Amino acid sequence: MYKPRICLVAHLYPRNDEDYKGVFVRDMAVELVRQGFEVHIVTARRPGTTQKETSKDLHVHRFSYWGWRKGIQLGELKGTPVLLLGSLVLLGILKCVVTVLKYKARLIHAYWVVPGGLIGMISGRLTRRPIVATAAGSDLNLAPRHGLTRLLVRLTLKNIDRMIAVSSALKQKAFQLGLSQDRCTVIHGPVGVQMPVLHGRHNGKPHTKERKKSLLYVGNLTPPKRVDTIIGAMNKIVREFPDCRLDIVGDGHLRPQLEALAARLGIKQHVRFLGPLPHEKVLLMMQRADLFVHCSEHEGLPVAIMEAMSAGLPVVASRVGGVPDLVHEGKTGYMVTPDDTDGYAKKILLLLKNDPLRFRLGANGNAFAEKKLSKRQVVSKLKSVYSELIKHRGVVAASGEKNPWTAK
Repeated sequence: MYKPRICLVAHLYPRNDEDYKGVFVRDMAVELVRQGFEVHIVTARRPGTTQKETSKDLHVHRFSYWGWRKGIQLGELKGTPVLLLGSLVLLGILKCVVTVLKYKARLIHAYWVVPGGLIGMISGRLTRRPIVATAAGSDLNLAPRHGLTRLLVRLTLKNIDRMIAVSSALKQKAFQLGLSQDRCTVIHGPVGVQMPVLHGRHNGKPHTKERKKSLLYVGNLTPPKRVDTIIGAMNKIVREFPDCRLDIVGDGHLRPQLEALAARLGIKQHVRFLGPLPHEKVLLMMQRADLFVHCSEHEGLPVAIMEAMSAGLPVVASRVGGVPDLVHEGKTGYMVTPDDTDGYAKKILLLLKNDPLRFRLGANGNAFAEKKLSKRQVVSKLKSVYSELIKHRGVVAASGEKNPWTAK
């Protein structure tokens, strides 16, 4: 059977089933394999990983770079770490070129404009393959603030064949940084979400007996996430809902500070820091929570919000980046500025006090996710981009066989 080969490039990829960093890259790879592709992933090594992993038609090729044994992550460092970024890019290009040529990959799809898109762009030029880069948020919102990375972002945007923006805001940002308007496609979400089967209150019917209210946050505990704003709002919420609980899923170097904040406000017993959890368990928690909270100073298109909406949860989030593409004010949730603790408390209390409103907004979010954010919709659009870029390369299926480039 004809199986076209794709090379995915990303500097972050999950180490195991419980690791959430770069999980959407793995999810996309798995879905592409299911759609009939052979996928080769080029990614940076992280502690506890091997250089190569293979599972059916999904192959992971990892490369070492300066500092990988210490688990140093590019996004957690201030400024432009030249040695780390330089070794990551150069060794990534070498691994990508070798992988593309050895396995005859027909297209390179990179995640994050820098460093993934830069690696993919140079590798594509060296191997004469079309290059797609997905802009996820921080790559266009943060990286261009520094001279060197801004230059690298502009260089990448000028030379890739297509950029996929996960939100309208990122598309406009890319245009400002030099991307031509005919080379950008907006696809909400890097992979889309698997729509769950909803039960109980998520089918629009409230619980028949009183229960403790619960809020859920899923994400990193690092800047620019403003989890401190959510905890501050929780301090006001428990005054009216003494049994309310905030579950925080995720980890990061700000966790000790956030735990200290909850203790200092006297609400330690109302805030649970659960650390990273398996994806399946997170989805189950979304089915059981009352509403989803998210706060950040900048964003691309938060996958966690997409999944929460698919689970029928109304959302209270910050009005930044691509969030307005998801959270429609008064219809699927509410938006507040990142440092507005009182605003967060006010909107959360509004939903906790009004069950019919909460269920209606949750149902609206679920309907929107089904129409715009489902994995089926996203993958179909992505394959159209692939097909458009690859058709002049002579990739065709054998006679009588289904061609995964264009198959629905």
